[in-house]
Amino acid sequence: MKKYVTVFLVILPVVLLASACAKKQVIKPSAESVKAARALSAFAKMEAAYKARDLSGTMDDVSRDFKKSYADLASVLRKDMDIYPAVSLDITMDRVVEIGNHVEVVFHWSGTWTDKKGGSHMAGGNCTYVFQDTGSSMVLIDYIGDSPFGVAR
Repeated sequence: MKKYVTVFLVILPVVLLASACAKKQVIKPSAESVKAARALSAFAKMEAAYKARDLSGTMDDVSRDFKKSYADLASVLRKDMDIYPAVSLDITMDRVVEIGNHVEVVFHWSGTWTDKKGGSHMAGGNCTYVFQDTGSSMVLIDYIGDSPFGVAR
């Protein structure tokens, strides 16, 4: 009897190890989840550049065909970065919605902008950034609501 128990205790770990090491099925992400991840990545890159007060980095993923005018957005951001050298933002993602080749990133935000004299401006709002899939990248083509980038008007 002891011999059977010993054999069982030796074979059991081998069987468990073999089943644990068995090849697992690879599940590829859907095209929709890839597009959503690319839009969120473009948004995160834009947010990091804005917080670092990097105008060109903030504008990198903005389409030249931006509906509210690329030049106007760049001007507002430049003014914002000149007036407020420091910013603290808290952004909470609500949802990501895919509509054709557009991806909408819906979020809520609040922040504090500090001017050169130490004064601060607090603001918050809700916004939807609309990204377009160009095949090679995701570019911002519009926003709806209160954008946290460029509060100086």
